[in-house]
Amino acid sequence: MILLGVDLGDRRVGFAVTDEAELLAVPSGFAKVSNLAEAVDAVRGKAEAESAGLVVLGNPINMDGRPGPKAREAAAFADMLREEGLEVELWDERLTTSEATRLLRAAGHDRKRRTTLIDANAAQRLLESFVQARRRRG
Repeated sequence: MILLGVDLGDRRVGFAVTDEAELLAVPSGFAKVSNLAEAVDAVRGKAEAESAGLVVLGNPINMDGRPGPKAREAAAFADMLREEGLEVELWDERLTTSEATRLLRAAGHDRKRRTTLIDANAAQRLLESFVQARRRRG
């Protein structure tokens, strides 16, 4: 099944997708949004375009493991996506953006270029983590 990873931000939504066998997760762009309704439309459109069977939505829980305001927003967003008929699973996204930033810096991308790549790369890190955990569970 194709999985769609989603990194929800205030201004951009980053995407990543897997192949059918869930062996490889790759960045798949981002959408600029100004509100949650636009973000829902962007995710629904991307899920349809990629024929994704599951949306893996980043869950920005605090480093101490407790949900904060952003985690509550992500849960509400997941519910909005479910109302659109999408299957959604929230997944811990702690450190995905910082890891993506580190890797893009190491690859030599300047700040401007990193800005256009960061959200999709964070979604890729999130999706890779989800797929690895899913394999371990069997």
